Amino acid sequence: MINILIAEDEHLERKAIKFFIQKLYSQEIEIKAEVSNGEEAVFQALENDVDLVLMDIQMPKMSGLKAAEILKEKSSKVEVIILTAHSEFDYARKSIQIGVSDYLVKPYVEKDFKEVMDKALEKIKNRKKAKEKETKMLEKIKNITPVLEKEIILNIIYNTNSSLKSFLEHKKMLGLEGNNYIFLTVNFQDNSKIDDSFYHDLRIKFKNKFAGVISYNGLINSIFMIIDDDLKLKLRSNEFQQIEELIKTEAISNKKEINLIKSEIADDFKKVSEIYNQTKKTVKDEQFSMNSYPYQREKKVFAKIIDKNKKLAKLEFNKIYSYLVKEEKENLNRIKSFLHRFLIFLNRRLMEYYNEQHPYLEMQKLEAEIELINNLKGLKIYFEKILEDLIDELCDNAKEEKVEIIETVKDYINENYSEDINLDDIADYISFSKYYLSKLFKEVEGINHHFTTFYHAASLNEIKLCKQSFKFS
Repeated sequence: MINILIAEDEHLERKAIKFFIQKLYSQEIEIKAEVSNGEEAVFQALENDVDLVLMDIQMPKMSGLKAAEILKEKSSKVEVIILTAHSEFDYARKSIQIGVSDYLVKPYVEKDFKEVMDKALEKIKNRKKAKEKETKMLEKIKNITPVLEKEIILNIIYNTNSSLKSFLEHKKMLGLEGNNYIFLTVNFQDNSKIDDSFYHDLRIKFKNKFAGVISYNGLINSIFMIIDDDLKLKLRSNEFQQIEELIKTEAISNKKEINLIKSEIADDFKKVSEIYNQTKKTVKDEQFSMNSYPYQREKKVFAKIIDKNKKLAKLEFNKIYSYLVKEEKENLNRIKSFLHRFLIFLNRRLMEYYNEQHPYLEMQKLEAEIELINNLKGLKIYFEKILEDLIDELCDNAKEEKVEIIETVKDYINENYSEDINLDDIADYISFSKYYLSKLFKEVEGINHHFTTFYHAASLNEIKLCKQSFKFS
């Protein structure tokens, strides 16, 4: 329902308005309050959080125009229709400056009332729909940070070509400062998964202690990348010892051995993959590493897929394929068996990397098609095509996500163009750094001057619409 307020000091006028509303809009409008002066109009409109005010221009205590002006200052989303017995240009011009939706000149007939109301109601409905869409999108954006952190960690683990470049971009995006890095991993001795609540407790304590924390709770260990210029000092502090005690307590409560493994401290971001690898020397990391040649190559294929590099992904796959052909003495069925496991590996890693519940590869369909292939060359070509299609899909998905974020930003600009907003305001609104937002806006919209061009366009467009919506008598 759309909530409205009637501000009119003449009883008969209020009665006429209620009659029209009951006749035309009984199923979509609720009258929240009726008032007879401007001061009460402002108070009741804000108190009842109304969507629309029908405001007489001449009222006791405060004029309708003044009340409308105060209302729009306090709540820009409220639509106001001015009711006036005057048709002078000055009133219309003042109405435009205030930002009212429209005005009705008394006496008006049902057709005039409906025309003006329909326009205002459509605007309100569109805003409510946009708000619902925005709320859903903002909820999604709030969930991006943990996904983004996981992407950073997994890029480092798989040592993708883009890992260093994307690490710096993501670091800026998350607003993290500091140039000293260390990896801490926590895992149970039996390689069972760390409980999410314990992981989040650790994360909170690390975030309270250090300048920056990027983390991910993996299949067998919790991985924390700590960023702070005073790492050496803070790692010797009482607070960090308390974190270590918390980990020991968790081990006792679970009746399991638990490991806290620390890498060396690096003062160069280019060494982040190197120092992560130090944490794997003490404990077998079945989640991410297997020592034999083809499994190491699988990781490299996956890294090239994440980089969205078709050429290098196929090159790494061909190295695996050549090895298998030689190792399995061209036994087609044995090679198919290994490649079946390879597809399962890719599927699981992609689901983990992109935080998806549904598989990327339709395994039943692929298995049926692979079964029909009766030669080594055809099998190789088929798998190369799988990799190409997979990378195309990932590229499309990445573009859709970026477009969705920018659409939210554009909606926000359209909603707030009349206020003094800037890039910092918008970046704060969606919880991203302005560096990333500006870069993303340019990439999606192709606008050289980033969001500013769109902001000015939104303002000019609204001025044109305002001029068209007012009818001067």
